[in-house]
Amino acid sequence: MNQNERQPQRPARRPAPRPAPGRAPAYSSQPVQRTAQRQGQAGQRSARNHRGASQKGSGDASGFKFLGIMLIAALLLCGGIVAVFMERDKPEHDASQTSAEPATVSVTFPEGRTVRQYGALLETNGVCAAEDFYTEMRTTDFTEEYSFLPSNDILQQREYPLEGYLYPDTYTFYVGEKPQSVIKRFLNNFRVKISDEAVSYADSNGEGFKTAEISFDKAVILASIIERESPDNSERDKISAVFWNRMEHPSVSGTGGKLQSDATHYYPYVVSDDRPAGFRSEYDTYTISGLPKGPICSPSASSIMAAVYPDKECKAYFFFNDNYGNHYYAETYKQHKKNIQYCKDNGLA
Repeated sequence: MNQNERQPQRPARRPAPRPAPGRAPAYSSQPVQRTAQRQGQAGQRSARNHRGASQKGSGDASGFKFLGIMLIAALLLCGGIVAVFMERDKPEHDASQTSAEPATVSVTFPEGRTVRQYGALLETNGVCAAEDFYTEMRTTDFTEEYSFLPSNDILQQREYPLEGYLYPDTYTFYVGEKPQSVIKRFLNNFRVKISDEAVSYADSNGEGFKTAEISFDKAVILASIIERESPDNSERDKISAVFWNRMEHPSVSGTGGKLQSDATHYYPYVVSDDRPAGFRSEYDTYTISGLPKGPICSPSASSIMAAVYPDKECKAYFFFNDNYGNHYYAETYKQHKKNIQYCKDNGLA
């Protein structure tokens, strides 16, 4: 057998007959499977393409996210650099101060209190030491900044130079505040509460006070006495008139121009128990004629206005207060004694 006879011959593959136009092919078995296989492969390629597109989109989003993070980091870094330079250029603070916001305290100074009482309140509330407060007003000249004050030479002759000008009110201070700053708070408030008109009127020797030679400083001195004599605002202009009448007409009143106010007995102490043994006040209006050399307390605006604008219709030279705050006025000492006796007889004094 030749080689061709030993090996069986495969039949030649004939092309499939073309289907007639308009008819479906009759040999659908194998070609359909191949078509489905090709469709499956196409689907796989589409899926791979879709995953690739998705992965690409995800990569783009990640890139943008990374850029955003880098931008935020750069901004934070720039902010840190700016903060460093701002901190470097800030003015230096007192070494005794801390970085925390300083604590504050609210303190009320009632009308009629003295500088000594002010100092005690400041120290008790941790604002500043009382002695530092007193020393500051004795060593610093405030007159250039506050024109309503008398000359510094006049102020320095007084027990406490700014007595009468530290306006009574409620204030908010820093704990550990400098005494000069504390004093300026009082003086600034005085300037706000007391009108320039009142200052000018008094300094021009106001109408009807030619003999007494009124000035604004004298009005403040008198106002401090009025403040301690009467808590009743409605009576203060009459009490003011009594004192001015005594100074204007010392011989007519029989007082020799002495104001004879009990409130001046112990200044700068408030009550007799506070004063040292043998102490005699240079402000005692029972021993001196006219006004003392300075105020005896911090008067209210009402008392200052009463001192500047007294009741000119009042001709009295004497007055008496009973235990219930009522006032009795008299033009003579005889009538004054009767008023006192009347109050005693009726349980009013």
